[in-house]
Amino acid sequence: MHFDQTPEFQKDLKRLSKKWRSLPLDIEDAQLIISDVYTDGDHHELVQQKFFDGKRAAKITVKNDIEVVKMRLDVATLGTNNKVRVIFVAAITKRQVTFIELFAKNDKDREDISRIRRYLG
Repeated sequence: MHFDQTPEFQKDLKRLSKKWRSLPLDIEDAQLIISDVYTDGDHHELVQQKFFDGKRAAKITVKNDIEVVKMRLDVATLGTNNKVRVIFVAAITKRQVTFIELFAKNDKDREDISRIRRYLG
């Protein structure tokens, strides 16, 4: 699985990393989870079901082999609060994930739909 970050995501990450220093490592941990979700294997369907059925993540848009996903990001320096969300586009057949937005729930409630549309392609 190949991971990319949009310039806007990188700005979000830089800004929020000043508040929560563990964010870069938390993003790396999220990449491992996402890789498990989109990698075929013996327990692939079970892993996907567990990921999407709980409060962990939700598919915002599904179009052909592309999914836009909103995911709760576990932030080590935040403790158990679930206040940070990451939005990414997964191109399943290309095995490509692009992070497009990172935001704190106390800063804004919803994802930026116009930004999602720009990267949905």
